[in-house]
Amino acid sequence: MMTASCMGSYGMAPVSEQYRLNIALVAEEGAGLRALKALDESGHRVAMVLTSPPDTRKSALWSYAERRGHCLLPASAVKDAALADIFRKENVDLLLNVHSLHVVNGSILEAPRIGAFNVHPGPLPRYAGLYALGWAILRSEHRYGVTVHRMFAGIDTGPIAYQTLFDLTESDTAFSVGLRCVEEGLSLLSTLVAAAALDPASIPHIEQDLTMREYFGRVIPEGGTLSWDRPAADVDRFVRAFCYFPFPSPWGAPKTRAGTREIGIVKTSPTGEPSSAPPGTIETMPGGEVWAACADAWLRLEVITVDGRRVPPATALSAGDRLGA
Repeated sequence: MMTASCMGSYGMAPVSEQYRLNIALVAEEGAGLRALKALDESGHRVAMVLTSPPDTRKSALWSYAERRGHCLLPASAVKDAALADIFRKENVDLLLNVHSLHVVNGSILEAPRIGAFNVHPGPLPRYAGLYALGWAILRSEHRYGVTVHRMFAGIDTGPIAYQTLFDLTESDTAFSVGLRCVEEGLSLLSTLVAAAALDPASIPHIEQDLTMREYFGRVIPEGGTLSWDRPAADVDRFVRAFCYFPFPSPWGAPKTRAGTREIGIVKTSPTGEPSSAPPGTIETMPGGEVWAACADAWLRLEVITVDGRRVPPATALSAGDRLGA
């Protein structure tokens, strides 16, 4: 049974009681940690932090919140309607969701006085769901963005409060776009909290045009299998859409084979050199570089895995090897 016995004030900077909010934060990853630190510095009261405990994954956020003396619950508690009563007892004004993937119980969404808001790393309504930024890279989008929206029943369907767009480049990876989403998302979150403290009615309420909505689930593009008989720019784009290097990708690394070995292509870069070799052919270059032939040009292999273990390309592949199914 959940209790609120650990609620209290945590030595935040003094603010006017007239504008001091009680905020519940549901969060994960580095973005969630940065959000909590920003809230601690804001002078508002963090009534509760919900995140994955250390026994399920490494959690710098849990450790930080524990050191700060915040009330902690596992993020999965948002599925339990009983949490709504705790929110009401603690006079929670805002529920903020930052990179947590648990679906929040509907009664909990209705409990905060001002509302529940989610930071979504994608421009709604066109890019809803999971890992949408990878799909945007795959589709050669030139613009992407991040959205703060109200949380209603239905995933990523609530009215938009704030949104910002930014340019994508031909070298962007899922990781670099994700970092930009974090920066922009935290800035929007700061705008939201400031508006909620001064005048909640000023928070924009822009209904989404759901005829433009596309939802991305857990399907991995093309099953994660790489095809070398495509132009080098397409192959490189496919790899960049998966690439969270130096961190693991939620989609895994794009897969290919060299004989009986499974090869993961983690990071590539264009060489600009035309190729007439059969697609998938390996060539070794001075300085230890390893190139792979695509339909029209050579692609530099920068980081690979062999049977799931990261190794330097030059130690695993030799000139004349052929990648492919």
